[in-house]
Amino acid sequence: MFRKQAWSRGRFAMILHGMPVARPVDPARVERVLLVRPRYLGDICLVLPTLEAVRAACPNARIGFVVERESAALLEHDPRIHERFIVSRGASPRETLALIRALRHFAPHVAIDLFCNPRTAVWTRASGARVRVGYPHKGWRSALYTHHSAPRTLSAIGFHLASVAALGWPAPHGVPSLHVSEARRAEVIAELLAIGVGPHIRLVGFHPGARWPTRRWAPERFVALARRFLDGDPGGVALITGTNAEREVVEAIARTLPVGRAHAVIGWPIARFVALQARCAAFVSGDTGPMHTAVAAGTATLGLMSRNRPAMFFPYPEDRGHRAHYARVECSPCHRDTCDDLRCLERLSVDGAWALLEAMLAQTTDSRGATAAP
Repeated sequence: MFRKQAWSRGRFAMILHGMPVARPVDPARVERVLLVRPRYLGDICLVLPTLEAVRAACPNARIGFVVERESAALLEHDPRIHERFIVSRGASPRETLALIRALRHFAPHVAIDLFCNPRTAVWTRASGARVRVGYPHKGWRSALYTHHSAPRTLSAIGFHLASVAALGWPAPHGVPSLHVSEARRAEVIAELLAIGVGPHIRLVGFHPGARWPTRRWAPERFVALARRFLDGDPGGVALITGTNAEREVVEAIARTLPVGRAHAVIGWPIARFVALQARCAAFVSGDTGPMHTAVAAGTATLGLMSRNRPAMFFPYPEDRGHRAHYARVECSPCHRDTCDDLRCLERLSVDGAWALLEAMLAQTTDSRGATAAP
């Protein structure tokens, strides 16, 4: 009954938008499914509920995932994925041909393009899948798909799940979850012990970096927020994280905090970094990839949302410990990467962030051995 209702809703949306209506696909007859979402850590996390929905609909199907080399480690040893097809962002014609050969050999029955740029549209068509799902209104690209999704939600998670609903399959909203191997967890324990942080220390991660200025909270505010945490939890430790390119700001923040109670974690490989996030009692980040990987690692996450509305890009439930700090300023949401007016960031106060983080920590019982804050 649920599948019929979901298909009816999707069919009505397609008619409403003037799109051709495709028949639902019997999941019991699907042996291989290909998912295509090549780039960006946060965006890959946002499609993980789609992966789960496909697995639930086709529990015996083999699943392949096309991902770019820079993000591939995020999915390493993931038991939900039988084959990763790894490609470079600027793939040469030879590498593209090799990818297409590999996809043809995988022989998917269903291919779902969750990116829909020119390259991924061609890969999806060239995979040989008879059923191909993509987005409408993309010009010639949309003509390469047999089924078109019809998202009717603000949530980025729901947006991707609409591709599953387009097949007539159940597409319940979920929370991203990444596989964190025991080997990576052991690496984190060893790395932390090397800097004097034992397994029962309560950790909170703070990630000040972001690719774009409109997503970067001021470093001095990260310092002030980390101090609030350290003052409230005498045994706690703050981890300031970042890439090698962010070394200067990360080290400056760590130096400003009490000696021995704050450590800079810089340039860790992504799989180990996610295992570190899984070790934290909470994680604080601007609207960037590590915010989403923290959620997917199962850690209570405070998202500092500036230009983007939380309903769209922080669709994470409070009952899992997640909170969004959002100022709802006059000019947001917007899509600017750079802007001379950063009131969306400036109105994210330290007091407001601490009220949220303090409540998160009070509700968190650290399953890794640390005690919840009183």
